[in-house]
Amino acid sequence: MKRVTVLMLMAVLSGTAWGDQAVSLNEKGNKAFGKKDFKAALDYYRQAQVERPETPEIYYNHANALQESGSYEEAAEQYTKALNTNNVSLQAQIYYNAGNDYFRTEEFQRAIESYQKALEIDPDDLDAKFNLELARNRLKEQLQRQPQDKQQQQQQQEQQQQQQQQQQQPEEQKQQEGKKQPKPEEQDQLQNKQDEQKQQQQGKRDEMSKEDAMRILNALEDADLENLKEQKKQQAEGQGQGRDW
Repeated sequence: MKRVTVLMLMAVLSGTAWGDQAVSLNEKGNKAFGKKDFKAALDYYRQAQVERPETPEIYYNHANALQESGSYEEAAEQYTKALNTNNVSLQAQIYYNAGNDYFRTEEFQRAIESYQKALEIDPDDLDAKFNLELARNRLKEQLQRQPQDKQQQQQQQEQQQQQQQQQQQPEEQKQQEGKKQPKPEEQDQLQNKQDEQKQQQQGKRDEMSKEDAMRILNALEDADLENLKEQKKQQAEGQGQGRDW
């Protein structure tokens, strides 16, 4: 699948003179690339882009270094910028390499499109044909896996929710128990209030008992007075019957 080359820059391109600085930086980047020192190569290519930001070949070399470093998404972006070139064979190479980056990031639909564009330019590119069929097969497998992946994700989410609920329940129970059980100071205050209430209720009961006693005593006195009157009345009647008029 790998097919990467770096491009040399000529001092004159399309009738425009290049600055020596951009050419020098690109050459240093190519040397570092050849030594597999991709970090240094990237640094040189970035500096060259600052000097000549409109040059597609520098973006192409930059993309190659990113690809070799494993930064496939960034490499695909740089390849896209490198497409602004009149070099048709370079365009085919760019599409092919970008397709490889999309393939590695499992963006199979974009990989298919890139390989197809490469084949439109170069129909005899056997590597592009092989990778195109491989990307199509991987895309089918990916689409078939999607329902299963969604189901697994849902199951994982449900399990996580259950675990969270189980973890929250003991904490809530502790909080409720803490609310139910007052502190020692609060227990003392509560006991004192209960004692005061009992004393107040006992005092009310005593007062009620005295009042009841007074009522009973008064009732007894009234009853005795009525009995006494009745007795006197009976005596008076008895004396009246004994007289001889």
